[in-house]
Amino acid sequence: MARKAHPDTIVSEAALQAAIDASGGMGAWEWNVAEDRAYADPVVALLFNLSPAQSRSGVPFEVIAQAIHPEDREQISSIIWGCVQAGSSYLAEYRVISPGGRVRWILSRGRFFLDEQGRPAEGRGVVIDITDADLSTRAFAARAQDEITDAMNEAADLGIRLHGLAKELSSPRLRTLTQQLLLELGRQLAQRELSEKWRDMH
Repeated sequence: MARKAHPDTIVSEAALQAAIDASGGMGAWEWNVAEDRAYADPVVALLFNLSPAQSRSGVPFEVIAQAIHPEDREQISSIIWGCVQAGSSYLAEYRVISPGGRVRWILSRGRFFLDEQGRPAEGRGVVIDITDADLSTRAFAARAQDEITDAMNEAADLGIRLHGLAKELSSPRLRTLTQQLLLELGRQLAQRELSEKWRDMH
């Protein structure tokens, strides 16, 4: 049974797919861990069943987690909270459920930072919809740690840092440029996984 959605979040699957296609299947998020307020761009908001008002004002992580498939929720939450406490990065593949009940696969990349006292402070990241690529048939998350030092992943980490810096500097142009960088890196990461799957099949 599909989870009951907030009235403002109910959109048709066609509208959801159109928004995802227009964005290249990628969105970005930020999380003020100290205050437990997560903010999302339109694509992430749609994937995680948030209304525009919620995505702008921020919601607790628990609200975000409710959109994760029940079979994946505990494991993914544990991975994320572990990285929150350590101030490290994660790369994970998991399922989310749309308001209409459709299961979508996403690839999520995030990095968390500690304050000067070593306490969790904030996190930033990107989400890529990989449903149509059918990457979910592979144990991607299980081998993600072996690839964490890969140049593409390091570039994604740097892009996330730059995007946060652009926000702190209140530079719209720099934010736009770093957003474009993150979008391209996300597409390349997803394409690389698709290419590896193709090679494995032949």
